[in-house]
Formats: sequence, structure tokens, C-alpha cells
Amino acid sequence: MVNEYNIPDFWEWIGPATLNWFGAVSIFLAAALAISVLLCLIRYGFHGAYIPFINAAERALANLTSFSIARTWAVARLTIIESLRGRVVYVLALFLGLLLFAGWFLDPRVEDPAKSYLAFVLFSTMILVMLMTLFLSSFSLPTDIKNKTIFAVVTKPVRGSEIVFGRIIGVSIIGTIVIILMGIASYFFVISELQHTHVLTEKSDLTPVSLSADSNEDDPKRVIIRGRTRAANGHRHDVEILADGTIDVSVVNGHNHKITAEKSDSFTRYNVSTARGSLQARIPIYGKLSFRDGDGNDTKKGINVGHEWEYRSYIGGRTSETTANEESAIFLFNNLRESMFPKSKDLFQNGLPIEMTVGVFRTVKANIEKPVYASLSVRNPQTGLTVEVMTFGTEESITKSLIIPWSISGTPQVIQRKGRVEGKYYETPNSKDVETQRNDPVLNSRRQFDFFKDFVSDGQVEIWLKCIDRHQYIGIAQADLYVRANNASVELNFVKGFYSIWMRMVIVTAFGVLFSTFLSGPIALLSTIGIMIAGFSKGFLMQIGIGDILGGGPFESLYRLMMQQNMVTDLPVENYSTTFIKTADLIYERIFLYPIGRAIPPLSDYGIYDLALVSGFNITAGWIVNHTVMTFAYAVPIFFVSYLILSNRELAK
Repeated sequence: MVNEYNIPDFWEWIGPATLNWFGAVSIFLAAALAISVLLCLIRYGFHGAYIPFINAAERALANLTSFSIARTWAVARLTIIESLRGRVVYVLALFLGLLLFAGWFLDPRVEDPAKSYLAFVLFSTMILVMLMTLFLSSFSLPTDIKNKTIFAVVTKPVRGSEIVFGRIIGVSIIGTIVIILMGIASYFFVISELQHTHVLTEKSDLTPVSLSADSNEDDPKRVIIRGRTRAANGHRHDVEILADGTIDVSVVNGHNHKITAEKSDSFTRYNVSTARGSLQARIPIYGKLSFRDGDGNDTKKGINVGHEWEYRSYIGGRTSETTANEESAIFLFNNLRESMFPKSKDLFQNGLPIEMTVGVFRTVKANIEKPVYASLSVRNPQTGLTVEVMTFGTEESITKSLIIPWSISGTPQVIQRKGRVEGKYYETPNSKDVETQRNDPVLNSRRQFDFFKDFVSDGQVEIWLKCIDRHQYIGIAQADLYVRANNASVELNFVKGFYSIWMRMVIVTAFGVLFSTFLSGPIALLSTIGIMIAGFSKGFLMQIGIGDILGGGPFESLYRLMMQQNMVTDLPVENYSTTFIKTADLIYERIFLYPIGRAIPPLSDYGIYDLALVSGFNITAGWIVNHTVMTFAYAVPIFFVSYLILSNRELAK
């Protein structure tokens, strides 16, 4: 899973988030004040607006203290009834129709069909729910005002705050019900499309393997039968039966099957289970990434090969056959305990499961289909004991599943790490300990090592990745390599993924009701759509707001277009025109765009849920807590702003 967005711990996140929240609330309140004053000026003129505005503000504060849940629920129920009359059920019918015909267009023969199906149901649900929410929240209140049905409500003892809150609650309830129904339908659709089985017969599909000259007849892991299953969903699985009766099934399209054998006097019946592993909720353990340069010193980053996307840093292979390869990507894992990986579970039976996705940069073309080879080693952070575990071929953006055995065979090395922190050099372990271990005849004669006893110290272990091929490069980022800790509940993970759609729906509903308090239905709809687009592009907008973007701001970009200059060409030497352009951009970015960008909800942040669910990763409780707080931190102030604006609009009527 390529993930550049790091979600911090709640207590680490809440401090900066609170400061940003106060900034956003200040902008909302300032906007509400400006709109309220403008409405009073339009109704009463410049000289007569002061007293009505003050009276409306006092009445608004007084009404908040007499807030009634019963009256709010009455408004919410009315909103629900109006929504149902507006044929909300058509949205559900359209979604079910999409699911019925999706099987015609989604190919189960792709490398990982689960990703295709999950991406389809998530995208379809979000688009339909957002469209429904946009129309309901934007048109509900303006339609009532236009048809004058709102006066039947306000003449009763119903506060403006109850009208606004009731509208938000009503639309949110409709959206919640639709999301729940779509989520249930989506889950059964994905399960039904992915589940399948294969046929495997002894005579037609399996072939005995003859004993070769260098094979040990008593080896329990010797392959005695090979074959392939019959085709289903456009693929087959390779099958190997070992001498001890174990049946190994290859992983194809992200899944495999469990095969059991029932022997009788004349033949053996093989039963193939339904697909296993198509849907996963991996719990990864991430390490802290650092690099080692060609001189054997620690660095924070690897080599920049010139890619515009700087997510990954690269390590190079050897420059010649005689030189040693010092460049490495080093992952330091903390708090690893043997009890976390029970060998009774299939996942940890053979060793520590590692998964990685790397980038590849070729300086020598050669055979483009040939993989670039890398090696994986483990190192004890305290003693420096290092053993190379394996070599393997890797390709661009292909996820590799590797196993570091509990019992490791190899030649020991003692590697010293050298680096500098805050101007001070350090070496671990120190030179005397390194020399002592390197001259230890017992250590030098050892070839078998235990993973936890020899390489894990106080829960810490290092995994080193190196590029073997000469003049080739491997790119790696912190989230690219992780330890598989366990699997979480797939069903619960599915619920969490759809909960993220619910959070986005609540924010869009709040903004739709906000704009509907002072704009007509179509204009409120367009304004809410604008907020959505800005929310999904908030990162880009904030880069513009702080001036951290190539090509400059809008005035500089306009100048470059007129002068036909590219983005990397410097502006003319400082003169009046250059000074004016830069000053205008600075004023626009810092005074206008940056404050507005802070007030816009970061809807793009919720995309991490979609990415995790589609990629088969567990959505953690920390993500849920952070984003739930953020959702209501936007929705609650928007409610108050909507109420203040509506109070002055009612006064204007």
C-alpha cells in the first residue's frame, strides 16, 4: 500500500489540530457575521440595520439555551418524510442495478480481483451518497422558503437552531440508512463474486514425481506429486504434495485454497475449499527507516535518481565485482516479542512474515523482463551480529511476501553502524566490541542462529535491504516494508471503510445546510460542490497558500502564460514588475487563500480508509478516533454559523 499520509497518535495530533480548529472556527464566525450584517443591510438599509442585527444576535443566543430535542426530532422526521417523497429509494435501486451488471465488466482474472471489486463498491457508494446528500441538504430549506411552508413551522414554538439541527439530523439519518443498506449489499456482492472452487482429480490433474539421483527418499519435504487444478474464474493453481502428506497450493490472484485428501482402496478424492485470503485485514508493524551510504555511514535519505515523486529514496548495487556493497536501507523494528507470533498459527508457522513493495530504477536496460535482485539480512542492533537471510528478485510496484525463518542458516558478520546526531558521531557497537566478536572463533564457526535469541535485543531488530545487481537501484519508503503481525476481522474492516463514507457525508450535509440558509437551492448546491472539490484538493491548495509550488501563484502563472515561459525559468532580475507580481501573489496566498484553505475540511484525508480497505490493511482505532473528532469539529461550528445566518434571514423576512 503506497501511503504518504502518516496518521499520528491521537495525543500527538490533538494539539496542532486544536489550533487549526480555532483558526477555522474564527473564519466561519467571521463569515457568518459578515453575511448576517449584509442581510440586515439589504433589508433595513445602512442606518436601520444596527438595532435589528443586535436584537437577532441576542435572540439567537437566548434560543440556544432553550433547545428542545423533541422539536428538533419533529423537524428531522419531517425532513426524512420529505426525502422519501423525493424518491430517495431511486438511489438504492440505481446502486443495486450497478451491482447486478458490475459482474459483466469486472474481470475476475486480474492479478488481484478483490481490489477491483472493493474499489468499485466504495466508489459507487460514495458517489451516490454524496449526490443524494448534496441535493437533499442544499434544496430542502430553500424549497420550504420558496413554497412558504417554512412559515408553518416558524409560527409554531420552533427555534431556528432546531430547524437547522433538525435538517442536518434528518438528512444524516437518510444518508446513514442508505450507507448501511449499500454496505450490506456491497459485502455480499464482493463475497459472492470472489468465492469459487476448483476441481482436482488424481488421474487427470496430478502426476507422480520420480526420485532423482540427488534426492533423499526419507526426506518428508520431498515433492512426490505435482499438478494443477482445473480452471475457474480464469485461473488455475499449482499443487504440490509432499512425502509427509502436506499439500501446498500456489497463490494466484491474491488467494489460494485448502485441499484435503480422502483416501480409499482404489483412488484418492481431493476436496478443494473455497477461496482463502481474497479479502484480508492485515495488521502491519512498521519500522523506522534509515539509510547507509557507500562509505558505510548512516544517512536520513538514500539516493535521488531524479524522479519527480520523491516518496521513495534509492539504494544502488555494486559498482564493480571487487567492491563491497555498503548501501543499504535499514528498518529498525521495536517492541517485537516472541509471544506476538505464535507458531501454532499458519501465518507464523515457518517464520516471521515480511511483505514489501519497492521501486526499481534501471541504469542498464539489459533484459527488461528480468527482475532486479536484492538481499535481506537481519542484524542485532546492540551486538551488530548480522546474517544474510535470502536473495530474491523484485520488480516495480510488485508486492513480495517473504518469510524470515525462525532458525536462520548463514555466515555471521559483525557490522558497525556509524552516524551523526546533532553534530555528534556515534558507533554501535563500539570498536572494541566489534573487534572482539570478529575474532571470536565460536561465533565464526556458527552457521545456525535463532531469530529471537540471536537478533532481537529488548524487542529491537534491524532488517537490512540491499541491491545486488550492478548499476541498478531499488527504491524504498518507510511504509514499503512491514512485518505481518496478524489478521483483523474482514467484516469489521468493511464496516470501518463505509464509516469513512459516513463521516464525509456528515461534513457535506453540514455545509449543504449552511449554504441553504442564505442561498437559493441551485447556488447552494454549486457552493457545496465547490467545498467538496476544494476539500479533496486541500493539500494542493495549502501548498499554493504557503507559496510552496513550482511556477508561483496566480499572478506569476498568468505572467508566465503571457510570456510563454516554463515553470522552472526564473523571473527577470528584480524590477518593478517582478516585485509587483511577487507582492500580489504573497497578498493573495497569505491573506486570502491560506486562511480559506485552513477552514476547508480535509476530505482528502479520509481517502486513507479507501486505500487501506482496497489494499487489504486493517483500519486502526487511532484513525477512527482522529477522524471522528475532526468530523464533529467541523460539523458543530457549521451548525452554529448556519443558525446565526438563519436568524438574521428570518428577521429580514
